[in-house]
Amino acid sequence: MNNSNKMAAILSNISSSKHLSPLTEVRPIATLPFDCKYRLIDFPLSSLSNAHVDNIFMTFNEGETQSVFDHLGSGGEWGLDGFNSRYFVYIQQDFDRLREQGKDYFAQQLNFLRKSKAPYTVLLGSKFICNVDLTAVLKIHKLAGKEITTVYKKVSPDLASEYDTILRFDESGKMSNCYVNQLENPQEKEALCLNLFIVNTDWLINFIKEMQDIGELTSIARLIRVYMKNYDVNTYEYTGYMSNITNIKSFYDANMVMLDPQNFTSLLYSSQPVYTKIKNEVPTYFSDNSKVENSQLGSGCIINGKVKNSLISRGVKIQDDALIEESLVFTNSEVKSGAQVKFAIIDKGVVVENNVKIIGSSEKPVVIPKGTVVTADIL
Repeated sequence: MNNSNKMAAILSNISSSKHLSPLTEVRPIATLPFDCKYRLIDFPLSSLSNAHVDNIFMTFNEGETQSVFDHLGSGGEWGLDGFNSRYFVYIQQDFDRLREQGKDYFAQQLNFLRKSKAPYTVLLGSKFICNVDLTAVLKIHKLAGKEITTVYKKVSPDLASEYDTILRFDESGKMSNCYVNQLENPQEKEALCLNLFIVNTDWLINFIKEMQDIGELTSIARLIRVYMKNYDVNTYEYTGYMSNITNIKSFYDANMVMLDPQNFTSLLYSSQPVYTKIKNEVPTYFSDNSKVENSQLGSGCIINGKVKNSLISRGVKIQDDALIEESLVFTNSEVKSGAQVKFAIIDKGVVVENNVKIIGSSEKPVVIPKGTVVTADIL
């Protein structure tokens, strides 16, 4: 990639939602498991990798980085371990403290952007599951000749959460306004901003300085969303697969629709591959007694029971006469003999004891927190 196309990236992972508890009590939204072997952060990182972006500035909340470092390692899977590649992880609350002390709290971001020597910067997050071709967005951004290009997808209004941003256009197709999603008369299809921008780096440096001068502090992508109605903004419509992770049900549904081969292929096996941490494990073992229908399983599992319409992550053990239906079971969990799990999300390292029943509904899946030993029915 020649220097005139070079992009740096600011990847913000500080958005949180009480509606995702207890799944996000020990991890950020970014490292929520997805489709047996992925994490949500794999999608923005893969988009960046496919566009050869190898300078990334990431922000997380305090106390949420352990699972991030565990997953990213050296960053090799996303091409971040090369000679000229760098990724930095910062804690949002450190910037809060600098602001309280009256210091230049955006100094690290400004320093990163200047040193990157990239004419363009991508700003993105991890709560939207999508597979955006950033090289195509950059091409449109350069053609438009504007400072900001934002990516949106047309969706039915109920797919947007209360804090998401909706774009509106004038007759000529130019963005005329944007709103936080509290529209009084929603249209049949709304343009949902995917919190993904490509901007000119020189403009971004000036924008960040202005924000610092007036004391604004949150993720920079969010500041652009708040203030972009003051600028001449170019837009790019993403037409691929997308899920918006806003609560337990949306997270459950986003995983379950991967059982449809069309969704699975369009998200994970388009011309833009999705990369994740590689684990060299033994294949999954299915005993003669096991019965598996319309399900996906990670490696290293031992399956003796029945699995139907479910997604089973790596290293899960399902004993004889156990039944898993319409459920997500995360890494290293164990469902013992005679247990039944339906419409549930079983977090990592959970043990479901013999003959225990865990039964939710498609509207309200039951969530079993990480490391729990379940000894009584949950109905």
